[in-house]
Amino acid sequence: MGNKTARKIPVNKERFMEVLWLRNCSIRKLGDAYEEIERTEKTIRRCLDNGEMPPDLLDKIAKYLNVHPDYLSGVYDDKARQIEDSYLRALSRSFIKPEKYPYLLKAKNEIGYTTYFENILTMNDISMDLFHTLPPMERVMFRQEMVVAILRVIAKYFTHDSLGNDLSETLSYCESFVGDFDPFSYFAALEGIRVPEEKFDNFYEDDTMVDVEKRMTEKCGDPKQK
Repeated sequence: MGNKTARKIPVNKERFMEVLWLRNCSIRKLGDAYEEIERTEKTIRRCLDNGEMPPDLLDKIAKYLNVHPDYLSGVYDDKARQIEDSYLRALSRSFIKPEKYPYLLKAKNEIGYTTYFENILTMNDISMDLFHTLPPMERVMFRQEMVVAILRVIAKYFTHDSLGNDLSETLSYCESFVGDFDPFSYFAALEGIRVPEEKFDNFYEDDTMVDVEKRMTEKCGDPKQK
């Protein structure tokens, strides 16, 4: 059998060096952190010069620097470049900053809301089969109330989360939708009772529902990807 070329992914050297500077780090220091990164300074420099590196190396460096691997690989820049309008493209790029993309986001994404939710039920001796004996609307309310219950405990001990969000504001926001049924919501989609948006075109006069959907998707994930 011939040798297979190991898969590698792109690295944005400009973003890479930006994060190193922000973290008061250097390629030499990355090489010195061999226990965490498991690569030498020489290997890291070669990968940067080639503009690509193995996924596991990128992930180890990203974790060490506390930044999402996608930031180092230039994913967000690539998405911004796809925006045709020059003003919106420049605006999008202005929001691409390492502090907005900590490694926590990758760890959170790997868990995913559905796994997180099922694990909480399992640890409390509630199976998903038992959960699904509830009517769909009650399942939605259960999810809403559980989010708020957990947030109340967290907000009691922390003022801000690791992303800098004010937890009292997050809690107040989540409390505001408990008991209300949004036919476009993330939880309604999970329970199979979400109403297609095209059936309600122009039904709402403001962006309230869009904002609710956006914030719940950011917090819990996208049901289309589960």
